[in-house]
Amino acid sequence: MNIMFIIILVFSLLASTLTSIWLLKKKWQARLVAFGINTLILSIATILLYKLDVQTYHKQTEGLFSSLGIGVLMFFIPIITFINFWILDFVRNKSMSISN
Repeated sequence: MNIMFIIILVFSLLASTLTSIWLLKKKWQARLVAFGINTLILSIATILLYKLDVQTYHKQTEGLFSSLGIGVLMFFIPIITFINFWILDFVRNKSMSISN
């Protein structure tokens, strides 16, 4: 996978996780915000990279997701959102065990 894709995916994960943890007391709102931020960041990145240089980013990914090309960013929206759900549950359980 191209280093640019990895940077975008990690940035999306960090941004959505930090925002979700900030809204942790509101469980469903935190999950919706995580999904919305992931969708927004990865969709905008897909559009910008495609318009920036079609030849470079259209089919230049390597490794496991090589057949997806630039679609790898859209493919990772549900995966990163699911990772956010796990992190939210972990943080919530950890905060509940500390308060008891």
